[in-house]
Amino acid sequence: MRQAIVLTSFGVADAAERARTIDCIALDLRAKFKDYDVLEAYTSAFLRKKIRAQEGREIPALPDVLERLVRDAYTRALILPTHLTAGEEYEAKIRAPYEAYRDRLADLRLAVPVLAGAEDDPRVLTALLMDLHVRPSEQLVLMGHGSPHRHNPVYDALQAHIDSEGLPIHVGVLEPSDTPRFDDVLARLRASAASEVLLAPLLLTGGRHVRQDLAGEQPDSWASRLRAAGFSVRVSMHGLGEYPAFRALYLAKAAEALA
Repeated sequence: MRQAIVLTSFGVADAAERARTIDCIALDLRAKFKDYDVLEAYTSAFLRKKIRAQEGREIPALPDVLERLVRDAYTRALILPTHLTAGEEYEAKIRAPYEAYRDRLADLRLAVPVLAGAEDDPRVLTALLMDLHVRPSEQLVLMGHGSPHRHNPVYDALQAHIDSEGLPIHVGVLEPSDTPRFDDVLARLRASAASEVLLAPLLLTGGRHVRQDLAGEQPDSWASRLRAAGFSVRVSMHGLGEYPAFRALYLAKAAEALA
C-alpha cells in the first residue's frame, strides 16, 4: 500500500528561511511517519515561479501532487497544511483541490490548520511560550497575517483565550480587512501601562512580512510605530517553524487526521 503526506504551504522564496522552517517540518514528518512518503506543494504560484527562476527547483501546486498520487496508485494520502488558519488561501487552494480529488483516491484526508478551533488555542499558546522567552518586564505582541477580503475570527478567539489566562500578550494582524489591527494592539498596550514590548511574528516563516512589516526601519513597520508611540521594543525575527514545540503541532494534526 502506497501512502503519502502532502505538506502544503503558501511557500517561501528564501532558501535559508525555507531550510529553517518548512524543510524542518518535512524532516520531522519523515522521522515520525516512516511508512509515508512526504511530498511538498506550494499554493503560491508567484513563489513557485520565483523559486524556479532562482534555483531551478520545481515545487508543484497541490492539484499536481494529487494528480501524481492518482497516477502512481497511492491508496492513502493526507494533505497537511502549514497555513495557520482556514483563511482564503486555505479554502481556495487546499480545500477546493481536496474536494476535487477525494473521490479519485481510496483514502484522501485533509488535516485542519493548527488554529482551527477553540481546542487549538491552549496548544498554540503553550507552544509559543515554550520557545518565545518573554522577559518579566515585557508585554508580548504577536503579529499575524490575517485574511484578505473577510474577517477571520481565529485571531479574536486566540486573544480571548490569552485574556482568560491573564497573560500580557496582544495579537494583531496585517490585513486591513481583518481584526484585531495594529491600533487595537496599541490601545491594549496603553491600557496596560506597559513600557517594554517583545514584538514577534505569528507567522510560520520569517520572510518579507517579518523583515519589512514587523521589523523594518520604515516608519510604517510595527516596530517603528511602537517606538514612535513611546515603547521600548525588542524584536524577534524567527518564524514559528523554527521552534520545535510549534512544529510538533503539525505532527499532532497529522496523527489526529490519520487515526
